[in-house]
Amino acid sequence: MVTRLRLDELMYTWFGGDAPMQIGLLAVLEAGPFRRADGPVDLERVRTELAARAGRVTTLRRRVVRTRPGEGRPFWAEDPAFAPLDHVGVTSLPAGTDLPSWAATRAARPLDPDRPLWRAEIVGGLPGGQPAVLLVMSHVLVDGAAGVALAGTLFDPRPETVVPAAPPAAPPLPSHRQLRHERRREAAAALRRARRRSAGPRPTGLHGLRQVRAAAADFAGPEPVTSLPRHVGPGRRLRIVRESLPELRRCGHGLGATVNDLVLAAVTAGLHELLTARGEDPSGLVLRAMVPATLGRADRQVGRMLVVGLPVGEPDPARRLALIHGATSAGKARLRAGAEDVADLRLPLPLARWVLRRARRVGSRRVTLAVTDVSGPSAPLWLAGARLLSAAPIAPLSPGVALSVAALSYTGEVAVSVNADAAVDDLEVMTEGMARGFAALGALAERVARSQTATHS
Repeated sequence: MVTRLRLDELMYTWFGGDAPMQIGLLAVLEAGPFRRADGPVDLERVRTELAARAGRVTTLRRRVVRTRPGEGRPFWAEDPAFAPLDHVGVTSLPAGTDLPSWAATRAARPLDPDRPLWRAEIVGGLPGGQPAVLLVMSHVLVDGAAGVALAGTLFDPRPETVVPAAPPAAPPLPSHRQLRHERRREAAAALRRARRRSAGPRPTGLHGLRQVRAAAADFAGPEPVTSLPRHVGPGRRLRIVRESLPELRRCGHGLGATVNDLVLAAVTAGLHELLTARGEDPSGLVLRAMVPATLGRADRQVGRMLVVGLPVGEPDPARRLALIHGATSAGKARLRAGAEDVADLRLPLPLARWVLRRARRVGSRRVTLAVTDVSGPSAPLWLAGARLLSAAPIAPLSPGVALSVAALSYTGEVAVSVNADAAVDDLEVMTEGMARGFAALGALAERVARSQTATHS
């Protein structure tokens, strides 16, 4: 018996090129526990320690096995040849190179589809002397939230953690004959289930097309034309804004908004400043952002997106936040009302592939960026006694959508990273505008709190 890829996993194998669906995590470790007696950090020891932890994580041992006609969908299997050290390399940051942009470019290098879909690099040569870890995982393997949880398994919850031994090697992969037999068994079981199913309306291919049409409604109409990038090449530029999570929570509570709403409002402020600095008039401009939306299904990846209009032309921070909060609340309400995700798409697989690839191309022309917000560990993580000092996410770009924002919390700090095509050489203007956007929201929350205090006194 094999575990077939679900549609929400399989669709990510259909996307590639210069924008593979791969998520990254850039972490910086404390140097002290890995320093040799003569001073430098022992990067090989960092590599060995990380690989030892990867060897005991079942998800990281699995690979996608592609199939021939008559053998059914591709399936998951533990790789009999899995060697964790083969997935962990050591490198040094080139002199004068910006670490975040270097890491984002490396994270866009395609993973080997015939091996478990992840890799890590131990990076030396940082100005402070600490080692960095760049972890890259395919979206086929995990989505953003699951990726953070999986990354956490590579680190220790306590500095004195003892790593258990890795499990024995996996058995050989099934033969083509066994796969054909398994496919016949699956088909027979599906037929029996269909015969037992009670009479009544049944999903059809037409139902599947209605699902696609409903999902595409948020993309109706063209996206405004701006100077923001559309081309996605192999290079990346990444900038990071760091904010206090407790402060953001207090701010959101005072303003009646979520932390995700605050992130979207700050991104909107950054876009306003970037376009203004380029000599464009953002007055009245609303740009669409794709925002992943969880449907409460632990058995699958996120399959639906909120499409949120960012009021880039709105200069007032309070009004800007109110518009965003209204849009996200309305979108979530629609999802709770029963919106279905792509894993429920009931179409023959070749047609589903064509529909989803076309939907991605059309959707990419009608949004400007993607924004995601993931909660990370609230307590520190460690690696062989070395504390993980900071962590920043690297969200993938999509063809035609050359701007992606990801927020990740870790031990009370939120790292908001902006990933863009390397041609965007003024990305700092946007991130500086985002920092000012966060500050403006904080000041607004303080004014609201003082006003409420004065009213009640």
